[in-house]
Amino acid sequence: MRIKKKQFWIRTGKNITRVLELFMAFIFFYFVVALYGAAIPVGEIHTKGDIDIYVRSSGIHTELCMPVHSGIINWNNFIPVDPYGESQTHAFIAIGWGDKGFFLDTPIWAELKVSTALNAAFLPSAAAMHVMYCEEPQIALNKDGYTSVKVHLSKKQYKKIVRYVKSTFQKSNGKVDLIADKGYTESDNFYEANDSYHMYRTCNIWTNEALKAANVRTGLFALEPNGILIHLE
Repeated sequence: MRIKKKQFWIRTGKNITRVLELFMAFIFFYFVVALYGAAIPVGEIHTKGDIDIYVRSSGIHTELCMPVHSGIINWNNFIPVDPYGESQTHAFIAIGWGDKGFFLDTPIWAELKVSTALNAAFLPSAAAMHVMYCEEPQIALNKDGYTSVKVHLSKKQYKKIVRYVKSTFQKSNGKVDLIADKGYTESDNFYEANDSYHMYRTCNIWTNEALKAANVRTGLFALEPNGILIHLE
């Protein structure tokens, strides 16, 4: 009986060791992908263009800040302005993609729950779009917790970014699906989004893919904000 118990604990110990080794290998692989994917540049930087947009970063999350009105799109026609109050008069609109549970349950970092963080990190989960009207950002100026970098685009490039952004909104009967009464302020709201959020499909990958669609300089695979910003700056 003692021999069987000893064998059981030996097998259990070996299995736990294997699981830990696999977990450590997974984490190592993740950081290798994050490091090298961010370091390898793709696309081009232009010093002038027809339309200027901004990549905004909170240090963890990135989003695109674009003019509301342009010759390419009027975002007010795609996203109804009724829920936005007076902020709808601002000249720019910031749009980002991310984990739905994280977005809706964590208006400030102090309210972050361990369960929310673990779910966002390790499990594929539903996504949401965050939309906010804003004043024109200042280049490299930290305002309201954000750092913004200007990106010059041709009309052709901007059309590709607009097409990408619009495709990530979930729609019913041709209209974007508002998640009612979940905005942090009167200036922002959330919408249902396509695709799932997970470790290798983050808010920064969304921004990264939007820029790559228009052949704008960014990292090959940017899991973190710096994988985008270091190439634009």
